[in-house]
Amino acid sequence: MKTFALFWLLALPLFAGLLRFDHIETTVLLKKGGSPVNVEISLTLQGRDLKESEIQLMDVIQTAVGSLWAETLVTAAGKEKFKKMIVALADKEYGIEVDFVYIENIRIETCTLERLRELLNSVRR
Repeated sequence: MKTFALFWLLALPLFAGLLRFDHIETTVLLKKGGSPVNVEISLTLQGRDLKESEIQLMDVIQTAVGSLWAETLVTAAGKEKFKKMIVALADKEYGIEVDFVYIENIRIETCTLERLRELLNSVRR
């Protein structure tokens, strides 16, 4: 019986599915000055029955990204906090069990539209 239970526990991750989110674009704020910057993130989530909950998981990801500063997203500790936040929010808000979050890419674009407008306005004067 112990062998069966051990086999079952080790086999559970094999039934987990992957759901990939490519090029999620959103805006976050810089801690210094509070100006907006564009962020592009690509993630892969691992868990059970994730395909059926794709829209809810996109909401969870957007909520988690929006609650962090841009500077936090580029540090190792910030990335771990972001991953844990996704797992916790998915479970709390929608009852979705996400086992792991893999960050494939995070790109922060500091030259936002507002800065370009300011630059154009200063050139016109």
